[in-house]
Amino acid sequence: MSDRVRERIAENNRTFRGANEKIRARADELGAALELIPFLCECPTPACTAIVRLTLADYGEVRSNPMQFRTLPGHEAAEAPVGRVVSRRDGYVVVEKELAER
Repeated sequence: MSDRVRERIAENNRTFRGANEKIRARADELGAALELIPFLCECPTPACTAIVRLTLADYGEVRSNPMQFRTLPGHEAAEAPVGRVVSRRDGYVVVEKELAER
């Protein structure tokens, strides 16, 4: 895989992870009135705007490992160059990425 592709994937990881951290912080501020919070899919596809709905506990569990990301089912194919599926859950897939940005 080229350095350019690796850089793009790492940048997408940073962007989506940062946005999701803001969503989680806002949900915490609001007392998480919603059971399922809408988070952004963290696949490496630049144009992806899909939503993955998770409880705050599920988000926190996956986020506790900086190498793991959540994607919608079907989006894991885009992860093949740098990641592997480690878990399939109700409504989302957990992918572990070797280039993850902490």
